[in-house]
Parts: sequence; structure tokens; C-alpha cells
Amino acid sequence: MRMTEIVRVDSRGRITMPSSIREAIKLSEGMYVMLIADLDKKELRIAPFADPEAKLVELSITFSDIPGALAKAANILATEGVDLLSSESRTLRRGKSAEWIVVADVSRCRCTLKELEEKIVAHGTAEEVNFRSFT
Repeated sequence: MRMTEIVRVDSRGRITMPSSIREAIKLSEGMYVMLIADLDKKELRIAPFADPEAKLVELSITFSDIPGALAKAANILATEGVDLLSSESRTLRRGKSAEWIVVADVSRCRCTLKELEEKIVAHGTAEEVNFRSFT
């Protein structure tokens, strides 16, 4: 089923989503949504992403480009109760280094972010872990 509504963008770039659409896709106050822009088509999609209780962080993990390196980091995140919501990995230098960007809910994480970083690096494959919080 498809719904269409036309709304106006205000002077600060905001739009008000009609209640009929919010209810249909089960959006509630405080929820996180993902904005997906298709620049070629000049289209914007809004997708429900995480509940209001989520504590979202983006992790950027640089590690050796060897088989199993990403899996080791993923295992640590799973063991510590980190819920992965979105991820993207890529090789930076074939056989040398790779990067894994993860958006995760850390609200149920069993340790601090600093401890999580230390565990991932101590495991031997990760060279660097950076965090960015979403507000």
C-alpha cells in the first residue's frame, strides 16, 4: 500500500509528517529514523530505525585486512551485548588494512565504550576504534 501527502518545508528545513503516515508506519515520539537520499533522483526516503530507548553510536573500526578479522570484532560486540543496526565494510589496502563502520545500539552493552574499544584492540586484529554518538 502506498500513501501520499504533500507538506511544506519550513524556514529551518523541517517538515511535519502527517499523523496518518506516522501511525501507518508506527513512528512514535523520540524514535530514530534513517534518512536515505538518492541524489540522482532527488528523492528522500525516511525509514524507522531504532526505538527511543536506544543509545546509538557509530563505531569506525580499522583492522588488518586478513580473513576473520571483522568476525573477531563482531564476536566481541555480540558478547558484550551490542546490537548492530547497520554496517558497511571495505578494504582500504588489499592485504593490509580494512575499515568497518557500524551503527549500533549500546543501551544493553555490558561495559563502557572505552572498555569495548580496549577489548576490540586487545584481540589483536583491530588497530583503531572510534566512536561517534547520535543525539
